[in-house]
Formats: sequence, C-alpha cells, structure tokens
Amino acid sequence: MFSSKTTDFIFTSETTPAVSTNLKQSVDMVLPLVGIADAVNVTDSPNSKTRLSSLLVAAGIKELGLDVILQLTGRDRNRIAIESEILGALSLGINKVLCLTGDKPSEGGPQVVNEFDSAGIMGLLNVMSNGTLSDGTEIKEPLPIYPGAADDLYFQKENPQAIDFLKRKISNGTKFIQTQYCFDEDICKFYSDLLIANGKTDGLKVLIGMGPLKSAKQALWMRENLWGVNISDAIISQLDASKDPKKEGLMICQELISKLIDLPGIDGVHLMGPSCESDAADIIKLFR
Repeated sequence: MFSSKTTDFIFTSETTPAVSTNLKQSVDMVLPLVGIADAVNVTDSPNSKTRLSSLLVAAGIKELGLDVILQLTGRDRNRIAIESEILGALSLGINKVLCLTGDKPSEGGPQVVNEFDSAGIMGLLNVMSNGTLSDGTEIKEPLPIYPGAADDLYFQKENPQAIDFLKRKISNGTKFIQTQYCFDEDICKFYSDLLIANGKTDGLKVLIGMGPLKSAKQALWMRENLWGVNISDAIISQLDASKDPKKEGLMICQELISKLIDLPGIDGVHLMGPSCESDAADIIKLFR
C-alpha cells in the first residue's frame, strides 16, 4: 500500500489547495516532497472553508510522481456524491482515501450533509472495492481501494470506550490510520500498547501526526482553534524560549520521530501544518 523510499518507516505529509483557479499554484506547493515523502494528503476544504477541488489537485500531484492520499469528508456529500468522487479518483489512479466526517461549519455557515460519518464512508468504500455501488449496481473494471481513518490519541487516552469506534472503522475496512497531532512520547507509547492489545496487525499501518511548529504563537493558536490539536505548555514554552523557534520546531519533530521508529505498532509519521511542505521535506531528509 505504501512504498517506503528507503526504510520500513513511512513518512507522509499534506497540502491544502488554494482558494484559486490556478491549479499549478496548488500542485507546485508539494514540489519539495517529490521523491522524498511516501505520499501526500490533499485536504478537503478544511475548517469548512471552500478550496480548489481536492480531487483535481490530487490528480495534478499524481502526475509529478508523488503518491496521493485523497481526503474525503461526509460533511458536504451524500452517497451519490461520495461514490462518484471515488469512481473519479480510481480512474485517475488514486486509491488511498482518508475518510473523515468533516469539520463542522460555524453557526450560519453552509449546510451539513453527513449522510455518512467517517466509519460509514469506509463501509461504503469497502462495498465499492468489492465491485458494486451501494445499491448493488456493478462497477465495470473495479479497482482496489485503501480507506484510511483519523484518530485522536488523547481522546483514546481519556475515553476507554473510544477504542470501540476505532474498531468499527477497522472492521469497515480501514487500511491505515493517521492520528491528530501528538508531541508526547508517553501518549504515543500508550497508543502503541492499546493497538497491540486490540490485535493490531501488519496489515494496518498507523502513522502518528505531528508537524513542524514555527513559533510559540502559532502553536498556541493551533491548540486553541483547531480541533484535535494537543500541544503541551512545555512545547510552547520551549518554542518561546528559543532564539530560533523554527529550528526548534524541526528539532522537536526529529527527536520524537527518533523515539517512534522502533516503537511496536507504529509504522510512520504524518507531518502536517499550515504551508508545511518544505519543512516536512527537511524533516524527512534527516532520516533518509
């Protein structure tokens, strides 16, 4: 599913399309990651804000020779829209799909659809992978689909029942997991133990989410404004005290990745953040 460039440890990153009709502008954002990352996520109008079509940008990135993970939310789509989007992705050779419920819009924002939550989308994709649409219509020339899921390590830590929802995603065909931000080695170890205790196999790839933080101000804003982002006071203080916070942010990622490489049940990292493509490439190069 993932073809690691030089090691068994997987590195993915992400990019967010622009609010623009200039396709090249959005595609060129990932140039630093070409030949470096194992794959790049293309986000799907994050924070319920309209962006250039993620599928269109993913197709352009695919032409650069970089593998793509298409993010797909149920927020804006019913089953027809989801199935149509997946058929389009498969026809372009894009078969990795991160299934998300989607960020809730602010009050007075666009109407939410959510016929399916993230686990429901995975179940739908699993049906399509077996050669039919949800109504039983046969798909001509079906292709395999690799659905992925998001998870929150801190939520798993604080809510023992949360593992049941993750198990539902896995039973619906999840092939990989990309977690929300985590810069805490102990939480990563807890998650590793949790996965193994619940029968995690080599067929399920688990990538810990993190990202190159550029300043204490940015880290604090992300913690306060983005869902699922947990950045400790200690990390923020470390960035604030540094004379070169951007370099410090890269070092924080490097140190944690070094500890995760040999952690059982953890298969890689997912590097994300605003305009992080170049910094993510620099981090990956430290290990390759």
